Amino acid sequence: MKKITFLGDIMAEPPVLKAAKKKDGSYCFDGVFARVRPLLAKSDFVVGNLETPLAGEAAGYTRNHLGFNAPDEYADACKKAGINLLSTANNHTFDRGYDGMTRTIRVLEEKGIGHTGSFLPGTEREEAYYFELDGTKCAVICYTYGTNHGGSGGKYLAEGEYAGTVNLTRPQTEGSYLPGVLREKDWVDKLYQKLYPDVVPADDIKGNFKRLIGMESTYARADDHVAADLCAPYLAQLQADIRKAKEKADLVFVYPHNGGQFNAKPGEFSKYVVEKAVEAGADAVLCTHSHIPQRMERKGGAVVSYCLGNFNMNPESFLAMPKELTNYGYTVHFYVEDGKLVKTTFSMMKNYVEKDGQISSYPVWDLYDTLPEGKKKAALKKDITHLYGRITGKYQPDVPAQDEYEF
Repeated sequence: MKKITFLGDIMAEPPVLKAAKKKDGSYCFDGVFARVRPLLAKSDFVVGNLETPLAGEAAGYTRNHLGFNAPDEYADACKKAGINLLSTANNHTFDRGYDGMTRTIRVLEEKGIGHTGSFLPGTEREEAYYFELDGTKCAVICYTYGTNHGGSGGKYLAEGEYAGTVNLTRPQTEGSYLPGVLREKDWVDKLYQKLYPDVVPADDIKGNFKRLIGMESTYARADDHVAADLCAPYLAQLQADIRKAKEKADLVFVYPHNGGQFNAKPGEFSKYVVEKAVEAGADAVLCTHSHIPQRMERKGGAVVSYCLGNFNMNPESFLAMPKELTNYGYTVHFYVEDGKLVKTTFSMMKNYVEKDGQISSYPVWDLYDTLPEGKKKAALKKDITHLYGRITGKYQPDVPAQDEYEF
């Protein structure tokens, strides 16, 4: 029996780069994965979402929470940690433009790391990434709801020469994606909109100011806008990819990037994408992007996670919502044998700031064992119990801290 593991969003926020930079100017990101490496070593194949381009130093490394770019050493750390495949289809794909997107693919290929979701212009687009474990053929398909049109300020779209270079579940047109805000703007929002109407770091400034004065620094977004007609050709392509992959593989895993950020409940569009994937024959659908753990369920014979949460996201960021458990994520493990999915489990992880400032993903059972009896250990146990209930829908008074939970 072989084990396949899916991770949440692998982030490249400013603290991650700051902690990884060495005196000689090079970078080492091993600390991001140090705590979780023993868990990943137990898997035969690991999949993660690379939420950053690798666009090179000249393109400017990450400066804020809106536009990412990590040094090539980040890919080295991913590979060293045991990650075999990275999705390059997410809203940060074009954070450093077309050149950044294409360079990312080339870097991953040079380092021998599998990738899918975005493709080099002029190359044949592949419907899935295929791999085999002891005779069980598997396929992974990656899509994103869209891109940020370039966090560095440009409006980059997958069109013209670049049409088809990123797998999309909806068009990148105004009106196709309307992330509803689940609260009215407060006085700080209105003030900063006037002071910094066109300044990219405004959200960082605004969020940190709110935290300083004790206000909620971010808020949940909805993902309930389903423009079915506009999305139809994109989701038809997704379904065609799944059906084609089913002809070649025993198991098809769909790994889409969508959802309302910081919202503990799946949005209507996320559920719509999941339904289309399951309808086409996906064996599992594992979503990313919402930055908060959401529920799992079985749907039409498929295993579904509406959001795995974060692999590593700064828990001290203005974007963090500890009460909503944004500082947690979970990994899903699939045990496969003889072409079949035999068992599904999940492991809970907590984003943790190490002494050197690095944002590390810490397995909750390891963290629990290191804490002395007291308030911190009790609080962690409470979070574990809460998170277990959210993921499974089975709320129990006392959930133990353990490495894997059966789903």
